[in-house]
Amino acid sequence: MSLLDLATAPVAAHQRRPFWRPATILWSLVAVLILLVVALHVIDGGYIRRDVEQLQAGEAWRTGGWLSQVVLRVVSLLPGTPLQQWALSLTAVLVSGFAFGALYDRLRANGWFRIGAFIALVLLMLHAGGLYTVTASSRAIPLYIAFAALIPAIRSLEDVGDVQSAIGLGLLLPLLLLASPIAALLIVPLAIATALADPDGRTDPRAFVAMLLVAILPTLIVAIGIVGFIMQARMDVGAALLPYVSTYTNLHFDVQALSSGLEALAVFAPVLIVPLLYCFWPDLEERRHVFSALAVIVLPLYLVFARSILTTTMTPIVPPTAMMVAFVSWLAVVRLPFQLRLLSLALLLLAAAASWTYTDLWNDAAWKAALFNFVPQGLAT
Repeated sequence: MSLLDLATAPVAAHQRRPFWRPATILWSLVAVLILLVVALHVIDGGYIRRDVEQLQAGEAWRTGGWLSQVVLRVVSLLPGTPLQQWALSLTAVLVSGFAFGALYDRLRANGWFRIGAFIALVLLMLHAGGLYTVTASSRAIPLYIAFAALIPAIRSLEDVGDVQSAIGLGLLLPLLLLASPIAALLIVPLAIATALADPDGRTDPRAFVAMLLVAILPTLIVAIGIVGFIMQARMDVGAALLPYVSTYTNLHFDVQALSSGLEALAVFAPVLIVPLLYCFWPDLEERRHVFSALAVIVLPLYLVFARSILTTTMTPIVPPTAMMVAFVSWLAVVRLPFQLRLLSLALLLLAAAASWTYTDLWNDAAWKAALFNFVPQGLAT
């Protein structure tokens, strides 16, 4: 077998291999090393991470989800800004490196050629949204993890629709509560959809209520447990709930935020074309799963509309980055025809290029200066 054969050999649909294989470990380590070098390079360039700035200004506890608050609370115990920056960067790099390794393994398991999976990882790593998340502001990582986990769970529920798949999705819903106050609003619709996915749940009210409880009980248990722990530790419950309460107060409709958010999705992450085409593509290798494909589009769109109505500090780059994460998570569980895989790579390239060249909706001149070792006009002393 030649090297070209090794580079282009697909994986059979029925073939199941252990997750922790040499390829998975190798790509995880490579991603960790590359991202760590970039993160340390940005820090050495004099850039102070946005989450560290919020931590030092005392704003970190008033925004974001509970998971990011816990991480920042632990980091705040470290002495000095450099150590705090290094700790946050290392945490983000390790999580991202594992995600890259897992993505490569799942792409190969779903028929991607080695060279195609490699190009997909490189293009994703070059996207400004993901790179900025790892090296500058990691508060949205729990939200990205939640979206990445939801897509396979929705697909499993759509494919099987039994109690076990409903329990699997229900166990993921608390992650939305912990990840972001905005994402927490998705729990009830997803729980209702889980109950309706069961054939008996659509016809029998008792079965519907039972499935709804199966889906939503884990979230209620986690929420009650967190509040109970806070009270037992004699911490301020009001302060812990403040990010969630303040998000839903002072409701408004910001047309500018909505238009800029939709524009950011169209420019930064045009990959939504692929799941749309998948819904109508003829002669697929497997049974079509429409709902999980549409979730790739609906979840980021929800973030855009929520940003325009709710009170949040979420930046415009978060929804398109969330779309990229949801899209690659979907690629990892769907078996696409070769033409759609090729189109996916082309659109990932377009999205990566647009994320650097289109700066009207998002720009951080200080971060780019540290990353590319130049002093932009207006920052020179």
